[in-house]
Amino acid sequence: MTQIFDIAVIGAGVVGAAIARELSRYHLKIALVETNPDVGMGTSKASTAIWHTGFDAKPGTLEAMLMRRNYALMEKYMREANIAHEKPGAILIAWNQEQLDSLPALEKKAHENGVLDVRIISADEVYRLEPNVNKGALGGLLVPGEGILCTFSVPLAFATQAVLNGVELFLNFRVESVQPHTADNGLSWSMVNGLSSEVIHARYIVNAAGLNSDEVNTQFGHTNFTITPRRGQLIVYDKLSRSLINHMLLPVPTSKTKGVMISPTVFGNLLLGPTAEDLPASQKSAVQTTAEGLELLLGKGRAILPQLLDEEVTAMYAGLRAATEHSDYQIDMRAEQRYLCVGGIRSTGVSAAMGIAKYAVELLSGAGLEFKLKDEFKPVRMPTLGQASIRPHQNAEMIAQNPQYAEMVCHCERVSRGELNDAMNSPIPPTTLDGLRRRTRASLGRCQGFNCHAALEMSLQGQRSSVRSNPKSVEIASSQRTLLAMTYDVLIVGAGPAGLSAAIELKKQGIKDILVVDREPEAGGMPRFCNHIGFGIADLWRLYTGPGYARYYRELAEKYDVEIRTSTTITGWNCENASHQTRLENLLPFGTPRHLTFTSPSGLGEIQAKAILLATGIRERPRSARMIPGTRPQGVYTTGSLQRFIHQEGLPIGKRAVIVGADLAGLSSLMTLVGAGVKCLAMITEEATHQIEFPYLMVKWALVDILTRTPLITNAQVTNIFGHKRLEGIEVTQDSKVSTIECDSVIFTGNWISENELARLGGLEIDPLTKVPKINAGFRSSVDGVFVAGNLLRGGKSVYTADKCVIEGAQAGRAIAEFLK
Repeated sequence: MTQIFDIAVIGAGVVGAAIARELSRYHLKIALVETNPDVGMGTSKASTAIWHTGFDAKPGTLEAMLMRRNYALMEKYMREANIAHEKPGAILIAWNQEQLDSLPALEKKAHENGVLDVRIISADEVYRLEPNVNKGALGGLLVPGEGILCTFSVPLAFATQAVLNGVELFLNFRVESVQPHTADNGLSWSMVNGLSSEVIHARYIVNAAGLNSDEVNTQFGHTNFTITPRRGQLIVYDKLSRSLINHMLLPVPTSKTKGVMISPTVFGNLLLGPTAEDLPASQKSAVQTTAEGLELLLGKGRAILPQLLDEEVTAMYAGLRAATEHSDYQIDMRAEQRYLCVGGIRSTGVSAAMGIAKYAVELLSGAGLEFKLKDEFKPVRMPTLGQASIRPHQNAEMIAQNPQYAEMVCHCERVSRGELNDAMNSPIPPTTLDGLRRRTRASLGRCQGFNCHAALEMSLQGQRSSVRSNPKSVEIASSQRTLLAMTYDVLIVGAGPAGLSAAIELKKQGIKDILVVDREPEAGGMPRFCNHIGFGIADLWRLYTGPGYARYYRELAEKYDVEIRTSTTITGWNCENASHQTRLENLLPFGTPRHLTFTSPSGLGEIQAKAILLATGIRERPRSARMIPGTRPQGVYTTGSLQRFIHQEGLPIGKRAVIVGADLAGLSSLMTLVGAGVKCLAMITEEATHQIEFPYLMVKWALVDILTRTPLITNAQVTNIFGHKRLEGIEVTQDSKVSTIECDSVIFTGNWISENELARLGGLEIDPLTKVPKINAGFRSSVDGVFVAGNLLRGGKSVYTADKCVIEGAQAGRAIAEFLK
């Protein structure tokens, strides 16, 4: 017998999911249909994540009415559903007389829309509230109620609650055609899936197809609006930039766009954007960033908040808004067709979704659909993702119940194994890496997957990463379930070559109470994944592979009875207000032992030490931090993520690769590719030749043949990336000539930045040019009792090999011993 739904909602973005959720309160058989393999993958996932009050909407419009109706509903719902949100408020800054003169009209409009706390402020008050903004502001408009939210969680929460209350979700269902269902005497509609032969029958249809809503509308014979995709490009800055502003900084809006803003995010970053580029109707999937768009944003950011451009870029992305030729939403109930069109929602969908959903139910009821409330409406609770909340790795009770909540997989965003498992076992589990990101934050941080990319792929495949914690650490973990407090003479953060070498030297110098902690499940640092020769010459006068070299120093540390705690993530200094703007020595008297807090499978705790050595190392700048525009396909790696894919997890990466960089890291990538049977099409460098130095002849003999067989493109840059799901090619600019290389993998190597987050949070003085901590000749930082060694002291193109880090670590160990004595 043919199944007929009472109602089908086309589109599982934030609006469609909200409507499905609202309908699921009633005794109805409901289908939620989505073209993509997940919910919230269109405009919803690539928005500015603003929770608008509706202060600047045109009074009397549907948009104004539904945004105001939504505001209180959304505030209540986000608390109930545990969706990350904050209310920092916004300031519209007037930079010229024309903008200043327009503020009274904006204030009047806000009051007409019922947003009564909006008020004009003077230039002095602008700078009192936002002391870091550029000079030249003439005044502003303060909007206290403007908020931010997790734009990933909102549509997912709506869809999840709908599913929990009986809605059937159909993913990968592209509505190819809609026709009257003949077997039902024309009383229902038949929707055909263009990706398969699947057919869904429903008596009522809601069109919430976003960018494609005009195309669905024509299936019902209506052409009252046309969608013009409006692209908005955005830049996400590192969390260390968050303290630069206190409010959302908005421009005075125009009729076309709300303009380029600088806003905090609920993940603790700053967001710059968006652009507003009207594209042809045929380009409804043009979500690539462009050099011109990024340059425009940088110019705007420099004009508003100059210090922002000194911070690292974490990510770049672009989204499309469903603009139309009309200035209002296109919501239209065709009762005679049992068809409701919800189109032209533009950029305010997340700020009006619940209001739209209530309105949709009213329209459908008026069109004859019978509504009878259920006795029970099941709630939903989303994972805790917000930076302002207590997340699982900070929750002692959750860790005690499941230690995997402190087993970090994504270090930058502090995403644990437990959270990944929860996502994979949720009512709507992810099927792609993008889906896993949006549910957990994993790989959204500063390294963009340098450390966790391969482990996330394993999670998607239902497997656990092949790396395990140190058995000693696991034993400790299983016996401790309370807040831990530990005291040592020396705490070393980082169990790579420099950290292990310093600990061994300290033992030789007679310092007994030493603890080495590392966030990784195994000590040894980056050499663990470099499964090729080239290690140990300067310090051991022998040639080791990376894993063999790491094992040598682990065993040597064990011989000297060095205590090492792996899977231990340092979460901060003893004073939360110790930041890159507040020096730690101003908070603590000279000679006071330093305290660092941590999380681990053993629980939460604090370590007190007379001396602390930071040896947290370096990472490569990912593609986004290098500001390379284009799409965001799979197949883009750094050397670190490449080696973890191949050597740690045994995962395939592609067949035809290009390496960007021709230094020692590029050589390491090349040897990794060769060992995995992947063809390297070329190495690309901005320099006139490669930068690979062979300090020892035996290494040159072993490796030079690999280099000579690989084409080298000099004086060139990668200027674009192509591909939808998988990388298809890169654009290369050499001497002003542009060419394309077809490939399925690209590896960005070198271009290092020190892992300086902990140093900056601890108030250590940082070199403004290199971004590394400043030290004296004895490895002492600007903070008494805090030392720095290894590649944390380096960045850019000048980094130490592992053996040089070992030598420096020993020197630092001797300096710390002298300090303690």
